[in-house]
Amino acid sequence: MTKKNFNFQKKQQQLEKILQELQDGSLSIDENIKKYHQANKLIDELENYLTTSKNKITKVIDDRAKN
Repeated sequence: MTKKNFNFQKKQQQLEKILQELQDGSLSIDENIKKYHQANKLIDELENYLTTSKNKITKVIDDRAKN
């Protein structure tokens, strides 16, 4: 997955759907474990995207301050 193809809102919606499924309590233990791992992967992807974005913004601000 390249950053150009990253859709933050889509990933966030997927995470919200999984969290709702986990909260419903209707899944089996095995399904819960699978959904838990999917949620953790999405959380990691979202956090990485936000961190990268924050770093880019910080760099732009720092570069402007130097000029």
